[in-house]
Amino acid sequence: MTTPELPAHLGYKAPSWETLWAAARTLQSKRPNDEFMAKVLEGAFDVGCGKNPIRGNLCAAALRELVSHILHAMAPDEKVLKCVWYSKQPDTNGPTRRQRATFIMQGGLSVEFVTNKLHLDHDETCKPLIDAMNALSKSTHVREETILDDDEKIRELMDDTLGGVLALFDAAAHCQNEVYRQLEREIDDAVFDKFLSETIQELDELSTHTTFEGHESDEVRVVYVDEEVVKFAVSGLVYVELQYGSNSDLRKGEGAVMGDYYPYTATLCSKASNPEEVIGDSVDVKVDNSSFYDNGEDDYDESEPSEVPEGSPL
Repeated sequence: MTTPELPAHLGYKAPSWETLWAAARTLQSKRPNDEFMAKVLEGAFDVGCGKNPIRGNLCAAALRELVSHILHAMAPDEKVLKCVWYSKQPDTNGPTRRQRATFIMQGGLSVEFVTNKLHLDHDETCKPLIDAMNALSKSTHVREETILDDDEKIRELMDDTLGGVLALFDAAAHCQNEVYRQLEREIDDAVFDKFLSETIQELDELSTHTTFEGHESDEVRVVYVDEEVVKFAVSGLVYVELQYGSNSDLRKGEGAVMGDYYPYTATLCSKASNPEEVIGDSVDVKVDNSSFYDNGEDDYDESEPSEVPEGSPL
């Protein structure tokens, strides 16, 4: 006869206060400038580890305010209300906790895009934090039958709360990474079109005729996802052909042509409601041509082109 497996929660053991404090420090690193969050966290630990006979209830109250503060600070009403997925829930005066948590995870990205394209389950991601908040609410009101002074139960409450918040932060980072992976080609094409269709001053000034040959993106990251746009930052190398003199000069053997490459950075946006289409006039490219001038007037030899990285378009 097969022995049935025990439910996962029966094997759970609340972590030590030291382990919990390490999790708290990780949370602080996510919002290093949030002084209020730091104070409430410190207060929750002070009372949770103390001797007060209702310390668990006081700790729960502090943790509930901590989560509420994070949700409101990172998902304010005016932003959540503009999201395409937002709808007012019955008997509410504004965004719910779940809706705020959803905004922190995915901003204004539609549920369909997040589910079908990024393959993320926002309901499943938000559930641990919402469950923790419900448990905190039950423990904040001090009555004879609700006094919480069991150390392990207090640590379990702390673990569930910190774990739920950190899981939400991790989901937000994962969501942003998946957005980039999904839109990698669109981003690359948008930067290519910018180089091809417009004169970039930092390149144009380097020669009589500067011709764009191609580019390579080394790093692409999502700067933020808000209620209206997704902003990306790109860095890479742009490859050019530098022509000195006119075409007539070249035919006479009096001009010169050389290939070179320079680092660039770019920012661009897409609409949160339609993230797969880059907003054309949002693309801003800056090229660092300082290496061209750093070669110096004394030792720069136009006849010796820069060494081009292996695999470049040149």
